[in-house]
Amino acid sequence: MALCLALCAVAAGCGGSGPATTPTIGGVAQPNRHCEGSKVAAKRARQRRRLNADLVALRRAAATVKSHTQNGNATLDAALDRFSLDVGEESIPVHERSDYINHAAAIVAPKCYLCFQTLESNRPTAAGAKLPCD
Repeated sequence: MALCLALCAVAAGCGGSGPATTPTIGGVAQPNRHCEGSKVAAKRARQRRRLNADLVALRRAAATVKSHTQNGNATLDAALDRFSLDVGEESIPVHERSDYINHAAAIVAPKCYLCFQTLESNRPTAAGAKLPCD
């Protein structure tokens, strides 16, 4: 009986109201995410310029694919890789980055199935989001 009371007392103290901890996914500490983007306006503007240029490059690359394919071509893959790297930066808010992914997906979906799937899997906001920003 004394053991049961001791265990209950210990268990009752486990939920404490201590300071907030680093977010974890599967027990692994996650880096601090900037859900609202950078506080520096120049960084936000630079990322938007890069992403807009990447969308233009995706349109040009998608034009080189003549019909719907599974894999696209080297030109489209290179443009998609550049876009994926640039959209991964956290200078602008996650919802705005998701909007850029929507635009890119609309460009590549009619031409390349796996390109579209790549964009969808890298989306920062969705049902299986990697970022706890919603």
